[in-house]
Amino acid sequence: MEPTAGGPLSFSLDGDRLEGARGDTVASALLRAGVTTFTRSIKYHRPRGPFCLSGSCGQCLLRIDGVPSLPACRVSLREGMQCARQNAPLGADADVLRATDFLFPERLDHHHLMVRSRLLGRVALEVARRLAGLGQLPEAVQPRQPGALREEQIVVVGGGPAGISAAIAAAHRGARVLLVERDERLGGAALLGVDPDAPGGAWVDEHRRALVEANVEVVLDAEAIGMYPNDAAAGPRKPALLAVRRPGGLIAALADAIVVATGGVLQPLPFPGVDRPGVYAARGLLALALQRGVRVGARVCVVGEGRELVDAARALKRAGYALSGVVDASGSWPIPSGETTPPSAPDLPLSRARELRVRGNPVRELRAGDERIACDAVAVALPPAPAHELASQAGAHTQFSGELGGFAVTADASGRTTVPWVFVAGRAAGAGGGRAPDSGSRAGIGCADAVGVARP
Repeated sequence: MEPTAGGPLSFSLDGDRLEGARGDTVASALLRAGVTTFTRSIKYHRPRGPFCLSGSCGQCLLRIDGVPSLPACRVSLREGMQCARQNAPLGADADVLRATDFLFPERLDHHHLMVRSRLLGRVALEVARRLAGLGQLPEAVQPRQPGALREEQIVVVGGGPAGISAAIAAAHRGARVLLVERDERLGGAALLGVDPDAPGGAWVDEHRRALVEANVEVVLDAEAIGMYPNDAAAGPRKPALLAVRRPGGLIAALADAIVVATGGVLQPLPFPGVDRPGVYAARGLLALALQRGVRVGARVCVVGEGRELVDAARALKRAGYALSGVVDASGSWPIPSGETTPPSAPDLPLSRARELRVRGNPVRELRAGDERIACDAVAVALPPAPAHELASQAGAHTQFSGELGGFAVTADASGRTTVPWVFVAGRAAGAGGGRAPDSGSRAGIGCADAVGVARP
């Protein structure tokens, strides 16, 4: 989706006037303007730029209109916004504490710095305390947020293929369903076109109409920030309490059951320099290009493992990027079940290297073994790890999966977790890609049956 038509929006960064497009987030507007360093790291104040572009990595925190530590990728741009980078007393481009790399080549552990002297130890600790932190307190008392209390039968959290399917299935079972999605549009990962076997944009459009026909209430730009047992002594006796944050205030939803279809969290690869400005999650770059009309440079080098590497590289190519390299960091391809040879990708500039390092600030080169690949950005392509945190907060059990790269929520065939009123679907349950819609439908049916609604 291209930015909304209309004139540019004026805003400032550290006092410098910049312009963004209508429909931008603060992050996409800054990247559109060529800004890659958004903040400084907590301890050593090293340059940091956005990575996931979906609100989970914490590397794009800015002070916006006097409020500290807001994720720039989640804040819509408005006319006259005043933004400032944090933890940069000498300026965002002055990397003074880079000297720690040379003074302490074996890494610096400030917890044991100068501990042989009680006096020097106290001085070192005080310096570390003053250096660390994320921004300063707001300049003024923030206005009170209005709140609303709602009673629901079933709430579905997440508007991707799994959440959409769960909401439709539960509604067809006779349930009254509320679907909350933190983005401004439904679809989730289906809009990126990475997974060849997963639903795409046409599927989302078709099922968006099905949501209307099933009388599912959809609330966009609504982020679930907490899920708890409802232990209130008074009021409606519903077992679940879901806290939802919206631009206009907070919603406390009391529900009979909740379906968690929160998708996945984008992950980095552990190699030197991966936290430098100019290294992004491949799916984040895709969302930036397809939904905001912003590309970071022209040439991108994609690094990752397995099918995600090939699929993400092809999707970036379709989105208009030139691929300067595609590097398999695992050193070998996983062989699909039933085949005897690794998959090939003759359409991609593919190479293999375990040793990776990036150069430049922002990144201008990836060193893959003995190969030097010039690029404008590096895209990390790993499958999203299950976003289990909301279900875990309510007490649902999880299990680590090396194949998934994280903790999937444990559930039975109907999506029911170890908490009776929590159901899970899609990637959060370890069923991403083409399996997400079926997983969502089973969770929606199981949830409705557990609530005991009357079937039409």
